[in-house]
Amino acid sequence: MSGLDAFSMRLEMGVVLLSALVLCVGASYRSTRARYVGLWCVALVVLAVASVLSLGGETAVQGWTLPAASALMVLGATVVWRAARSLDGGSLPTAVHLVLPGLVLGVCLAGDPADDVWTGAWALYAGVATGFGGAARAMWSSLPTQAGRMRRATAWCGVVVAGYYSARLVALLTIGPDSGLFLDVFGFQTTTVVLSVLLVGATFSMSALTYEQERNDLRVQATTDPLTGLLNRTAFVENARSLKRDTHRRGVRCALVLADLDRFKDVNDHFGHDVGDRVLVAFADACRARVRALDVVGRYGGEEFGLLLAGADPDGARRVLESVQSGLDALCVERGLPPVTASFGVVEVVNGAAWADVIGRADAALYAAKAAGRATTVVAA
Repeated sequence: MSGLDAFSMRLEMGVVLLSALVLCVGASYRSTRARYVGLWCVALVVLAVASVLSLGGETAVQGWTLPAASALMVLGATVVWRAARSLDGGSLPTAVHLVLPGLVLGVCLAGDPADDVWTGAWALYAGVATGFGGAARAMWSSLPTQAGRMRRATAWCGVVVAGYYSARLVALLTIGPDSGLFLDVFGFQTTTVVLSVLLVGATFSMSALTYEQERNDLRVQATTDPLTGLLNRTAFVENARSLKRDTHRRGVRCALVLADLDRFKDVNDHFGHDVGDRVLVAFADACRARVRALDVVGRYGGEEFGLLLAGADPDGARRVLESVQSGLDALCVERGLPPVTASFGVVEVVNGAAWADVIGRADAALYAAKAAGRATTVVAA
């Protein structure tokens, strides 16, 4: 590719980046306002400006345009890194955006950028490799979901860019920029093509990931109780029935529990609905802390909750529920809430039992627990 015009290739790079920016803003950011998409758009703008400034190479103004382009290229790489970390709610210290580009700019200006287009190139390559390498690491996900696959595809783009610039750095320091091999494999023209393809690919992957994240968010909203963070009634029933089938297929017993907070209306009447909501959250937290990950817990409605405990017989369920009540007592003290007890109805789920029958028996046991004076557990006969 050494015969290709460097000016035209750099101009093409700028056009590609601007096209990717239009795609990113128009197709993703305007509809989602997602932070990581916004940061990716910022990175594309910075990289596009760097590409435009690099057009000053081998002209009378290269003494300032090339150092500025190098610093902005590294800045763009660090913004990509920040965007990747923001996917999981993380960030990147602001100092990274200042120190790395500043070091590259200083190295370039300390040389002879007006006469040597390769001045500070080693610092540029190291900075870009660091930024995209960090982004790839932050983006990587081992989840076997569609979102996980999208993240891995985007991460691989970062791996290739980081690897390419690392190899470019090694080649620069070993065989030098005047080598025919270096110019063919790592020259401006080849680099422009590689970056154009990878950045466009990463932009498409980022757009696809945006929509997948939106789908996941909608799925969570559709299955989660917004106050407690537990499964809502529909999702609880669906997950509990699935776990019931699985445990019976493996010959493992399980117990269904319906729980109801005692005199909850009095809590709302005397302390207000805000305190009542905090009590519901405390009970949900107590359940989460005392059951295993494979068990199913959900808010069944109002102050009523459901638990399906895999591998538990009625006695085992009693022990779990005693632990839940102890946890609730401790959380009420810790959070300054009025003391609240719960009543529990337990039924052992036998193989072949209809779900409606199981729920009906658990509900009858819960009613009996309420009638027995509350703060108690009744096992269905």
